[in-house]
Amino acid sequence: MSHVVITGASSGIGKSIAYTFAAKGHNLVLTARRVGVLEEIKQDIEATHGVQVDVLGADLSVVENAGTLYEDLSGYEITALINNAGFGNFNMLWDVEIPRMMNMIDLNIKSLSTLSMLFTKDYKDNDAQLINVASVGGYMTMPSAATYVATKFYVSAFTESLAQELKAVGSPMKAKILAPGPVETEFIDQANKTAKQEMDGSGFTFHSADQMADFTYQLFESDDVVGIVDMSDMSFNTRDVIHPAFVL
Repeated sequence: MSHVVITGASSGIGKSIAYTFAAKGHNLVLTARRVGVLEEIKQDIEATHGVQVDVLGADLSVVENAGTLYEDLSGYEITALINNAGFGNFNMLWDVEIPRMMNMIDLNIKSLSTLSMLFTKDYKDNDAQLINVASVGGYMTMPSAATYVATKFYVSAFTESLAQELKAVGSPMKAKILAPGPVETEFIDQANKTAKQEMDGSGFTFHSADQMADFTYQLFESDDVVGIVDMSDMSFNTRDVIHPAFVL
């Protein structure tokens, strides 16, 4: 029995992804810090969609927990690993608390990398998918979010490069990247309420978490590497890698 693993599944995009994949008949493993919330989601999904849902608690802002989580997944056959867990902080760099910035780097970069690398080692010869959730911020600079977009630049370059490596050796495994634009979730509220107010007046259209979950499934079913929101019209497009390959 195969499962889709979703990190950061207790709210926002991760929670909506869980419901969308369950509606398509996928069994799930959900992980986040808030185990009680995950248990409620598990019960609702199982009652509504009739799939199996398992819950694993993990605080991935502690890097060591990424390895422990992967060990806990050793008994599962994984169809897809969706690295959704992450957070942002929208402030001028001199106003950002250094411990919070380092915490963001640990979660957005180090834990994601650990899970991605362990999964790739085990599944590179399998028909499986790694989907890392980044941001359109991973393809642009953004004053007041320097550290956040830097972490997402890492995620986009890391994942696209991995996709190219897998393709070069003919691996059946696919590495993909989801790059959302502004989304109406707890993420923005936690990042900075002032930033959300500025976005509200910027002319941007906020997607809902459910819309982003639908976009995620569209990427999952496609043969493309990148699923990205076009900020000019807020449309969602899948495409091949954006970063060009440089081969020595």
